[in-house]
Amino acid sequence: MFSPYVVVLRRPGAFQMSSTGFLARFPMAMIGIGEVLLVSSQTGSYALAGALSATGALANAVFGPLLGRATDRYGQSLVTSILVVTHVVTLTAFVVLVRESAPTWALFVSVTLSGGTFPNYGALVRARWAFLLAGDPPALRTAFALESVLDEVIYVLGPAIATVLAVSVVDFGALAAVGVLLVAGSVLFLRSRSTEPPAGGTSRRGEGSALRFPGVLSVTLAFVFLGGLFGAFEVVTVAFADEAGIRGWTGLLLGLYALASGLSGVVLGAVHLRMPMHRQLLVFSGLLAVATVPFPFLTSPWLVGAQCLLAGLAVSPVLINGFALIERLVPNARMTEGLVWSNTGIGVGIAVSAALAGSVIDARGASAAYWICVVSAALTFAVVLVSTPTLTRAWASAHDRPEVDIA
Repeated sequence: MFSPYVVVLRRPGAFQMSSTGFLARFPMAMIGIGEVLLVSSQTGSYALAGALSATGALANAVFGPLLGRATDRYGQSLVTSILVVTHVVTLTAFVVLVRESAPTWALFVSVTLSGGTFPNYGALVRARWAFLLAGDPPALRTAFALESVLDEVIYVLGPAIATVLAVSVVDFGALAAVGVLLVAGSVLFLRSRSTEPPAGGTSRRGEGSALRFPGVLSVTLAFVFLGGLFGAFEVVTVAFADEAGIRGWTGLLLGLYALASGLSGVVLGAVHLRMPMHRQLLVFSGLLAVATVPFPFLTSPWLVGAQCLLAGLAVSPVLINGFALIERLVPNARMTEGLVWSNTGIGVGIAVSAALAGSVIDARGASAAYWICVVSAALTFAVVLVSTPTLTRAWASAHDRPEVDIA
């Protein structure tokens, strides 16, 4: 089962690129909770902490596609280096301003700048895989599966490490770790020049938004609702465990969801289904929608844990096929921006649904708030279903285009 992963990692530069990319993007699961823990510790306001964290996430979603386009045009090394330096400076300013009780507007300005300049390493790594494995779609999907599994590992370990650093060491410990890991990972990642896609330059092929390519908007919109599922699920599960008097089980319940997703991702990356990716996206998003339905009706933590395992199995296949589909629909010269758009969709969905879930929990309780997860999963499937004709035509057209399209 693991031989396909060994094969892709043996490509020249692949292991170094993937491992250093893992290190560089590890902070993405720490920065949000690190901001909440710092601000709530200094001000005592979770409302302000949540608003600042959401602002940073939304800034990243808004600026991400523009920075992705710049990365495609001028190259990963140049743009990412500038972003890393800017992010570390503005994140440091945010920490200082919070600890010095600066005016609220200054906090929002600094968190907007730091969030907007956080590099999207998930897209950078996948763009490198697309360049490295051009002409070998099965191997590329294996590589994308590997990165999705690594993302699951990051989101299981990242929040736990951030919490320990901020609670047991110093209140800005998580954000300090974000800066250190980002700089160290970026230096190592950018040294792997052999896997870096060539810059697209200023050719006409690179003009306009990547959303204009058929099918890309559909996948991005589906990922908005998928992000809605992720954002609501985390918040609601924390509240469910709290209501059940088992707050200490929160990590376990979320971990089961991520574990199942990671395992299914490993399997999907090791096998090569004959079904086209857009059809697989439809099937797995449908399975995810069905598997999410029981959550509002469950009152036992044991049943919720079992359902987390079941529902989690469909998560990675949706992500893997969505990212792989973007890779086929977008020319190589626009790959980073295309992948950033999908990440942006997820980020917007997470930010909006997390805030909405909090309001529903306060008004109706955790079980009622699980309906946000159900509706989000259903809308993910609905978007893919309605977009099937568009995705079918786009897949046929993209399948005929040359794999290398840099000009």
